[in-house]
Order: sequence, then C-alpha cells, then structure tokens
Amino acid sequence: MTSLSERRPPDARRFARSAWLCALALTLLAAVAFAVSPPSPATAATAGTTTPPLATQVSNTPFKARENYYCTRIPALVTSTKGVLLAFAEGRNRLTTTGCHDVGDNDLVLKRSLDGGATWQALQVVVGAGDELAHGNPAPVVDAVSGRITLLYSSSEWNHDGAKPSRAGYARTVHAIHSTDDGATWSASVPQPQLKAAGWGWVSTGPGHGIQLGRGPHHGRLIVPGDHTAGGDTTAGGQLYISDNGGLTWAIGARSESAKSGAYPGELTVAQTVDGGVYVNARNSEPTRCLTNEHRLETVSPDGGDSFAAPFTPVANLDTSPVFGSLLRLHAQDQDAKPNRLLYSGASRLGPSPLEDRRELAIRSSYDEGKTWRTVGTLVSAARTGYSDLTLLPSGSIGILYETAGNIPHGNVAFGAFTEQAMQDSETELRRPRTGDTHVRAAGEAGNHAIVHGGARLGTRHDGVAMEFDGQDDYLRLVCSPSLRVDDKDFTVTAWFRHSAATGTLPIIWAYGMPGTDPLKKGRHFSVRAEPGGNLLRATVGTDIGSTEVTLPSSYNDGTWHHVVFTRQGLTIGLAVDGQPAATATMPAGNSAADRNVTPAAEFNIHIGARPDFPNQPAGVAQLFHGTLDDVRLFRTALTDAEAARVKAGALDVATDREKLRLGFTTIW
Repeated sequence: MTSLSERRPPDARRFARSAWLCALALTLLAAVAFAVSPPSPATAATAGTTTPPLATQVSNTPFKARENYYCTRIPALVTSTKGVLLAFAEGRNRLTTTGCHDVGDNDLVLKRSLDGGATWQALQVVVGAGDELAHGNPAPVVDAVSGRITLLYSSSEWNHDGAKPSRAGYARTVHAIHSTDDGATWSASVPQPQLKAAGWGWVSTGPGHGIQLGRGPHHGRLIVPGDHTAGGDTTAGGQLYISDNGGLTWAIGARSESAKSGAYPGELTVAQTVDGGVYVNARNSEPTRCLTNEHRLETVSPDGGDSFAAPFTPVANLDTSPVFGSLLRLHAQDQDAKPNRLLYSGASRLGPSPLEDRRELAIRSSYDEGKTWRTVGTLVSAARTGYSDLTLLPSGSIGILYETAGNIPHGNVAFGAFTEQAMQDSETELRRPRTGDTHVRAAGEAGNHAIVHGGARLGTRHDGVAMEFDGQDDYLRLVCSPSLRVDDKDFTVTAWFRHSAATGTLPIIWAYGMPGTDPLKKGRHFSVRAEPGGNLLRATVGTDIGSTEVTLPSSYNDGTWHHVVFTRQGLTIGLAVDGQPAATATMPAGNSAADRNVTPAAEFNIHIGARPDFPNQPAGVAQLFHGTLDDVRLFRTALTDAEAARVKAGALDVATDREKLRLGFTTIW
C-alpha cells in the first residue's frame, strides 16, 4: 500500500491545479428535491420586501418520483477530479410497491453529468439492484490525488409484513464501494464492521458528501460524517469516519454521545477551516422539537477529525426546520485571495415540523469559519424543500441538489447551478420579522413571539396599534412551545377583528392541524373564522373522535371593530362577540381525557390570519384574513363573562397566571 506521504503530489503540481479542484479537496456538498420540475424562486421572502429571483444557469430534475421508484430522497452531490458531476439518491420502494419509507426496499441510485448538470446520463443502480434490503444515506467523497471516489452507505433488513417499516430490531451496518473511472463503474460492496462501535444500535453515514483535508498535519485525509444510537436507543451522537490512504481503509475518528431525551446531533455536515481544523454543523435531533427553536448544532475538531473539541451547542441566527443541511467551502484567503467564506444550504423557514416547515431553501454564508452566520442570504426556492447538498463545478459555479415537492417537501430530486455573482445579486434578508408576545412571564421564560409572513404590517385601532393583513400572503405563525398547548383542558381565545370582505373564509386564529389530513395530529385543532360568503362567524374544536362547531349569524363584515371570545369549558364550547350572549355547542364526551385532547402530540404551529396549510392549499381554497386584528390572547382557562369583559376593556391583569399568549402588536422587529 502506498504511504500517504508518497501519494501527495509535489507542491508545484498541487498548486497548478485549478481553484475549483483545490476547493473540491476541501469540501463537497449534496442535496435532494421532489418536484417534477423545480419550482421558481420566490418573489416575497420578507415582510414589505421583494426577493430578487436567483438567476440559475441550469435547472432540471435528475430524479423524478414515479419514474423508476415511488420516490427518491437523501441526495448527495460530488464533482470528480475530471469534472464529472455525480448525483446520488435513495431510490425508495420500486413501483411494484407503495410508500416512501426511510426503511424499506431502498436502492442507492446515481446519475452522472458530463456538462455541469445541463444533461444527465441514464440512471445507475449502484447498490441494491439484486436484493430487497434497506440501503440508505449515500455519502460520497473524492480523493483529489488518485481520483478515486468512495461511497460509504448503511444497510439493514426491514419489516416485510406489510406494516410500516421500523428501525427497531434490524441491525444496521456500514459498507463501502468505490469507482476509479468517475462513477462509470463501481466495485463490489465491502462491509465495514469497524465503522460501527461496540454498543451502537442504529448507524448511518452522511447524508451528503464527505471532504478531503487540504492543509495541516492531516493533509489528504478523507472525512465522511455519520451518526448512531447506543445504550439500547437511549443515547445518540455523531461521528466522523476517516481515511488516510485515499479511501482504501476507514476508521472511526471523533465521536459524541448524548442522551436522546435532550439535544443531540444527527446528520452531520463538515468543512475544513483555514487553521487546519474541521467545522461540524449538525441537525438537532431532539425528539421534543417544540422545546427549542435551535434546530442546528455545531462543534469543531482541532485535530483533523480525530476528536471533537467540545460538546455540540446551538447555532445562532441560522433559522431552519429540522432537516439535513450542507456545508461548502467557497473561498479561502490563502488559496484564492478572496475572503474566507463557508456556505450553508438548508430550509430557512423556522419551525419544528419536518413536513410543514421544510420550505424556503436558501444559502447562507459565514465569513469567520462558522463562528457566526449572516441572516442575509440567497433564496433558492420558496416551495416545500427538504434535504440539500452543494458542490463546486469546474466552471467555478455552485451546484445544488435538493428535495422538493408540492404538498410535501420531498419525493423528487432537483438540480440547479448558478454563479457566485448571481447568488450575491439575489441576496435578501432571510430571517423573518417578529412581533412580540407582551405577556409578562417568569424570569427566564421565553415569550411566544409571532413570526411575520408576507407583508403584514402595523396599522391602527382607535389610538393604538394593530396588525393589518392584505388577504394575499399575510399571516402570523407561532412556533410550537409547551405553553401553547391546551390539551384536554379548558381554554379561552380572545381577539379584536375588523373586516369588510364580502366573500371567502377569513381565519382569525387556527391552532395545530387540519381536520382529517394528518394522522399524527388526528384532526386535533381549534379555530375561529369569519365567513362573509355564508354570513357566519364560526368556531371549531377537533379531537380524535370528531369536530364540534358553534356559529353566530353574522360575519361582522361592517368595517368596524368587534371583540370575539371563544371558550371551552368541560364539554361546552361557546362563541360570543362584543359581550353579547354566547352561542354554545356540546362536544362528544368520549371515554377518556384523551378523547377531549385538542393538541397533537406531534409538533405544531398556531396561525393567526391563515389556515395551517397555507401556502400549500389546493387552487381556489386559499383562506387568509383580509382586514385588521389586535390583542390576540390565549388563556388556559375558561374566562368568566366578567373576565372576558375586562379583557375587552383592555385590562392586562386578567388571569395572568393562566395567560399563555398576548399579541398586542406594538412593534415588528
């Protein structure tokens, strides 16, 4: 076996390589998408601003759902030393079956491009063509010296009895294949038992590309990230797989371990820092995602991937949903005389849901090796988008491979290529503005501040401030937190509203899910909405055993201010406006408290001025408030008539120990 020192090219030969190849040796990135044709970039990313469209050189869909597989997911993207672009994905559940399960009859598939992604060669099944095993998480890495491409991946058996596949009970192992002809042909698979430590249960590679270190004492080392569970599935962590001989042999380097009850890293992505270390950015896999808005974790390895310097900690100002994101080294001052710059691709919509909140795929930058991230970046797609990965093309352009779809964020895999100048020309503020929860809370307790979408802006109510909605794309969203749960308890929602709409449905507040659309939420929700088309004001409570509605015979579309109070007390729901007697209805009793539970066990959002499925509602169904709202409050108690009257009068000391939300709309920040 040739030693690493023998395999390194002479300095003159090494520095003669083009800038893109140097960057390739530092890091390569990957992504996935689900849409028969990739969606156009958004035209409205932040309140009151217009997002300049990203000018792409190439835009196409290498992997289409229902074409060869039910869906494709988990992309990875690398550029070979000869400039061949390799796009990997999981081909899930052949068309003879149904579903898009993480653990099922999944193959690893590849498409190659010889022209920077403009066209793609025929699909190759590189792993799994002759079996029904669950192969996943393709993680390719390129050795810039030999040109050898190694693909690490993980495999397991799965449940064949027709039930939803499960991770439990099916041993997961790591394997490797390689190519020495730019991905045209591949070696037989070789098990890598040494890459699964004793005591580990589930183990995964990537997803996304690995990197090669281009400086420091470990120059030439290949690094592929991974994650695992241990302790009988009670602990979990991330690890780095390392090779010092061009991918011929592999070992475990740095590793972390944390209790699964709290924050822990999964689906790591890496980039080398200019001081020779490795910056690691990971998905926060905390199971109770409603406890945190920090969906990214980070650490560094100062010794080339041998160990982590410290436990993973939250990444500030990198708003995202729980999703895999990818790092790419774009510039290094000492290599191309341009400011040090790392890129990160991932959903930029803050939220806890892997389905509802994976949207607004964007690229953000760090100019200090990952210590801080700019909130200004480039919106690649405003649609629902999932995993993504980046690579540098031989031309110096940036390539991105990403998941996207219509009503879900994955299924197809789309590709785009664009220049750095185009990316910078379309920069916009990605961190959406907020409006503050003004309820006085205990020390250290975070407020439930609302995220402002569309162009919602501050207006007036009498001599105060209110929030105006244009009925086109304006709404507010409260990212779930434990204090916003009402569960099976009594609650009250109050709000001021004003509108003069003649048609449509105007949601004032809509909490949690949609009836009958999400098995995890089981139809659990509550809502208050004006329906000028039917001249009604309607309130609904949904539980596992059905929905109960109560209505008033007016939509109050007279252009004046009205105060609505919606309560649940026991099995009785009541809806009242302007202090008048409430209309009531009775919910079904059920057999347990669970039958009266309104809040889903899964993550959730609360929408002000919109249905939860906006902006992915069917054509002609869009329901948005058009008018002005003010003083939206949520109490985890049924207010008395006297208490509700005091809230209407503006009192701030009503049931404060049970008040969980007060949106006074005094500022947008």
